[in-house]
Amino acid sequence: MMVRGNDKDYPILKDKIKGTVYWIFGLFFIAITLSLIVSFFIVKDKAAPANKNEVSTVTKETEKEVKGEIEKTKEVTKTEKPQQQAKGFQELILHLLYKETIGTVIIKHFLMYLGLMILYLLFLLTRKDVSNLKVAGLEVGTNQDVQTEFYRAVEEQKSKFDFLTFWMREENRLRFIRSTDIDHRTFLGFLSRMLEKMQEYYRDEWNINFSFTVYKMNEFKQSNLPRKVKKSAASLIEEDKGLPILKDNNLYFHKNYLIYKVTEVNVRDATDIKEYMIVLSSYYSEFEEVDGILISGLSALINLIYIQTTQSDFIVHLLQENEITEE
Repeated sequence: MMVRGNDKDYPILKDKIKGTVYWIFGLFFIAITLSLIVSFFIVKDKAAPANKNEVSTVTKETEKEVKGEIEKTKEVTKTEKPQQQAKGFQELILHLLYKETIGTVIIKHFLMYLGLMILYLLFLLTRKDVSNLKVAGLEVGTNQDVQTEFYRAVEEQKSKFDFLTFWMREENRLRFIRSTDIDHRTFLGFLSRMLEKMQEYYRDEWNINFSFTVYKMNEFKQSNLPRKVKKSAASLIEEDKGLPILKDNNLYFHKNYLIYKVTEVNVRDATDIKEYMIVLSSYYSEFEEVDGILISGLSALINLIYIQTTQSDFIVHLLQENEITEE
C-alpha cells in the first residue's frame, strides 16, 4: 500500500461549525419531542373543568336594631357569570394556552417545530454551497451568477485536460522519466510520482488539497474505508474512468473520495497481472467526473511510460551483457 497524505487536507472551520449546528438542531428537536410526550401525561392535572362558569361572591354587612340593640348581620350573595368568549385570534391563542388542554399542548409544540424548521431553513440559506432550496413546492434561492459559475467550471475542466496533454508530449514525458529516481522506476513508483504532480497542480491552480493511497486489491477490501466506497468499486468494471463518491450531508468528519482501478502487466511475463485501487480523498474538496477521466488518462500514460522504460532498460541490460561476453 502506498500512501501520500496532504497536511493541508483537513476539516475546515466552517465545516466544524456546520456539524455543531446540526447537532444543536438535533438536540432541540429531541427536546421538543420529549416535552410533547411528557405533556401528554401531565396535561390532565392542569386542565380546567369544561364548561365551568365563573362564580363571584359578594359579602354585605348590614345593621338592624332589635329591642334597642344593634345587631350586625352578613349577607352573602353569589353571582354566576357565563364564560366569556375569546375575541380575536391573539386572545383565542392566549386563552387556549392558559387552559393547558390536549389541544393547546399540540398547538404549542407545533409552533415550536415550525420555529425550529424556519431557523434551520435560514441556516441552510446562509451556506455558500446552497443556491436553491425547495420546500413544500416553494423555491427559495440566492442571487448567484449562474453564467459566471458555468464559465468557471468549463475553464477548470479545460485546465485539467491541459495537465494531461502537457505530460503526454514526448519532451515532457522524457523529462518526467529522467526526474524519477532510479529506485522508483517501477509501475508504482511512476504512478506515485504522477499523482504527486497532480496534487501540486491542483493545489497551485485552485487551492484544492487531497490525499491519495494506492492499495493492492486485497488491501482495499480489508481497509477501513467506508462501506459505500468499497461497494462502489464494482461499478468500475463497466466504465474505464474514476468514480467520484461524495460524502453525505456535508459532514466535516467524512471525506469525499474518487476511486479508480488500474492494472499493471509485467513486461517480461504477460501472465503476471497485478491490480491496484487508486483512492483520492479530501475533507472539503469535491471530486467531479472530469477528475475521474483525468485519473484514467494519467494511469494509461503511466502504463505507457512503464512499458517503454522497462523495455528500454531490458535492451540496455542485454547490450551490456553482450559487451561483457565479447570481452
